[in-house]
Amino acid sequence: MKQARVFIVALLMLVTLSVGILSAQGQTESARKPVLTVWMKKQFVENQNIEFEKRVREFAQNNNVDVVIELIAYEDFFPKWTAAIQSNVLPDLCYFGYQEVGQFYQQGLLMDVTDVLKNVEAKYGKIYPSSKAAVTFDGKTYAFPVWGEGTCLYYRKDLLSAAGYQGPPKTWAEFKDISKAVTNPSKGIYGAGLGYGAGNSDAEFLTRSMMFAHGGSIFDTNKNLMFDTPENRAAFDYIISLFREGLTPPTAIGWNDGGNNSAYISGQVAMTFNTGSIVNALGSNPDLKAKTGLALLPGGPAGQFTVGIANNMGIFKNAKNKDLAVALMEYLYEPTWYAKWIEAGAPLGLPVYEDLANSPIWDNEYFRPFMDSMETFRYLGYKGDYTPNAGKIYNMRLINTMFESIIAAKVPLDQAIKTFVEEAKELIE
Repeated sequence: MKQARVFIVALLMLVTLSVGILSAQGQTESARKPVLTVWMKKQFVENQNIEFEKRVREFAQNNNVDVVIELIAYEDFFPKWTAAIQSNVLPDLCYFGYQEVGQFYQQGLLMDVTDVLKNVEAKYGKIYPSSKAAVTFDGKTYAFPVWGEGTCLYYRKDLLSAAGYQGPPKTWAEFKDISKAVTNPSKGIYGAGLGYGAGNSDAEFLTRSMMFAHGGSIFDTNKNLMFDTPENRAAFDYIISLFREGLTPPTAIGWNDGGNNSAYISGQVAMTFNTGSIVNALGSNPDLKAKTGLALLPGGPAGQFTVGIANNMGIFKNAKNKDLAVALMEYLYEPTWYAKWIEAGAPLGLPVYEDLANSPIWDNEYFRPFMDSMETFRYLGYKGDYTPNAGKIYNMRLINTMFESIIAAKVPLDQAIKTFVEEAKELIE
């Protein structure tokens, strides 16, 4: 009997030891699983966020890796990038606007993905050359183009019609005339939905579009700074007049990126400029949607221009799991899934594959103008090519700061231009 008890105790100890060994092995194997970290820009359309996260987790499961996904508002990326770079604790696959790609390329932080992108195109189809050009420096590409964004004019057909206008303005001069005609402060209605503020990336892009249309720019064809020019001053005088003549809401100074969206949806402004985010928001307001028209940005003496927005994913040189990040990016580029993901957010996101431009979804009257706007695209750095220096000036929101100082603080234009030039030179020298 005693021997039996000893045998049972020994057997239990052996089982316990075996379970412990197996458990330890399992924990070791789990600990050895790579952890893929992905930072993605949070989309306005929630279904895109859901489908992106689902796709990444599907990849992780198929490849036996763990994954950490962060969906981040654009304006919140800057402190995260800074902290990650300083600590060298980096995401493996990360969102970048093309302006950040240029800045981080110049700092030597990004991986060259030229060959990967060539393989993607050979396998899946041609990507717009303009999308690649925005993230290509010295013949090498440093990020994966994922989607573009066009900017269009939104206008209230009913308010313009009541003021005697049967269509949108074709020129910036007409835009001001119509703004005057529809502005009615007693009813809380203003013609021009334009504002400035520290968190307003929309205004940085739009102001450049207006400068280009007047023949101006921040850089010349040789990529040199050229800001104090008659053409730029004409654009600045025009913009300032919209505010000083009371054609914009009183709260427009201090707007962030959502300021003009809210102003249009609430009925405060008759016209504004935005990507497709307002169209998506109008899905829950069919009455306002029926009253809304869309058109390309007005033109000026030099023509019609839209500063293109290019959104990308990239890989830091010091990322832990670069090979996995490349494999995930190729998985995200698969055309069937990619087309559905783009369509889920249309018209906010424009496809980078040339073949998808002819998809029937872009025949929608609220979508087509955004696709057509690509023909008027110019990028930061115009009149030359895009450069990292152009991205630095954009990222510091110097245009917003200049107009806030002129309109809110009554700084003379000459002084504001001088300050801009000094700050820009300090950034790029």
